[in-house]
Amino acid sequence: MRTLIIGTGIAGLAAARRLLELGVEPGDLRIVDKGRGVGGRMASRRIETPAGVARFDHGAQFFTSRGPAFSETVAAAVDAGAVVEWTRGFGSEPDGHPRWRGTDGMTSLCKWLAKDAGLEPVLGHRVDNLSAELAAHPVNAVIHTAPVPQALATMALGGLLPEPALAQRLSEIHYKPTIAVLLAPATDPTGMAAHGGAQYIDHPNLAFVTDNRAKGISPIPAVTIHLSNERSGALWNATDRDVLHVAMDAAADVLGAAGDRSALVGHQIQRWRYAGPVNVHPDQTVVWGNEPVVALAGEAFAGPKVEGAFMSGRAAAEAIVDR
Repeated sequence: MRTLIIGTGIAGLAAARRLLELGVEPGDLRIVDKGRGVGGRMASRRIETPAGVARFDHGAQFFTSRGPAFSETVAAAVDAGAVVEWTRGFGSEPDGHPRWRGTDGMTSLCKWLAKDAGLEPVLGHRVDNLSAELAAHPVNAVIHTAPVPQALATMALGGLLPEPALAQRLSEIHYKPTIAVLLAPATDPTGMAAHGGAQYIDHPNLAFVTDNRAKGISPIPAVTIHLSNERSGALWNATDRDVLHVAMDAAADVLGAAGDRSALVGHQIQRWRYAGPVNVHPDQTVVWGNEPVVALAGEAFAGPKVEGAFMSGRAAAEAIVDR
């Protein structure tokens, strides 16, 4: 069964690994991603500065594991040195549930998932027209793990959309935006907890702030500020300079001495248009068609968390095999 998997985030890699478990030959898997590396929104980035290389997690900041399938995978990644426990909560009192992070950044888990299974994705390959992609590389099945609006757009040109009722339900899945501001300050933040994480619930401006050096992934001061969805939407078309000022002002209490804009040695702005689904489909995957069979997977299906995306990818793999 020749299968195309679009996306090398957690859902795509989980789907590929599950297909191998179900007996699909490695040579029959084609995995592509438009990015330069695996991970999707489990993203890490480096910024070269006069003080050295600052490292940032700038997408998902951590993940939890509750169910047996994902917990077993995380345990194997821990044994392999790809994942470590970060903290057990961001409030004043730990809640007892481990928050995991990649050893060298959030991409570490996805890199391990690919390497451990012997997967060799085709990177830097953008699929804008699925029909044209299949003409060049025929397959029996497709698992698409991009955000649903992007996935539907790639299928529309080739007449590969599902029947109208399902297409309408999928088109109603919307996403919230998030702007990540990456700061390389001259000094470490002085207002944060020792673990380096600050999570905000219902804050008008902030969603999360991370001291990446305290987190354990950067050798020099490096701070990630995630603006709230509402503030991100309002600032989506603003200049990077304006976004920087808003973010640093909003996080002034946790930045402390690191909040001196004149002393920054580097910064970048990352806009995540599809940071997370506002509403999710109740099933872990949806599947339709025949030659090719098409399945969608990702965090928009039955749970907007890293573990939810992982389980969705596995469900998509099982669904195309069953069909």
